[in-house]
Amino acid sequence: MLKKSMVTTFSLALMVTLGHNSASAMEVLVTDLEDENLVVELSEAKDNFIKEKAFEEITPFLSVQVSSSSLGVNQYAKSNIAYYIKKGEMVSIKSVTWNPTGQKVQVGLIHATTGAQYWSDSFSGGSITGGSFTLPLTASDGNYYLAIGTPSTNTTNINVSGLFDF
Repeated sequence: MLKKSMVTTFSLALMVTLGHNSASAMEVLVTDLEDENLVVELSEAKDNFIKEKAFEEITPFLSVQVSSSSLGVNQYAKSNIAYYIKKGEMVSIKSVTWNPTGQKVQVGLIHATTGAQYWSDSFSGGSITGGSFTLPLTASDGNYYLAIGTPSTNTTNINVSGLFDF
């Protein structure tokens, strides 16, 4: 922008000194410079977008662990901190493990103020690696706890640990 201002100032001074006839040549020079800056800005925006996309694919913005050594039937363990999540925002499941493996778990979000709960379907088998869940579009944006819960169909307490990225 400084260069553009200097060229514009120089153009005006040159027009005053040489007269009106040289104005069109200077206008072309300023126009060319503006187009050149526009191309540079678009290239930078494109490069930033590619870098951001690559960054998101490699490194999560935040990893959160949730665990309980004795999670009862139809209960949940939640993160210590509530995180601002927008409706439609996805939370990645890095891993969840539990035992006994014959029991089931659900992952979900609990609104910090209202207590509204949003749960996934039940998982079985003792571990989950990968996958994701999303705050429904019918929910409100706000602070949510990440949670791991047990359905009422379980028959015993479980030891569970999960790691989530978003």
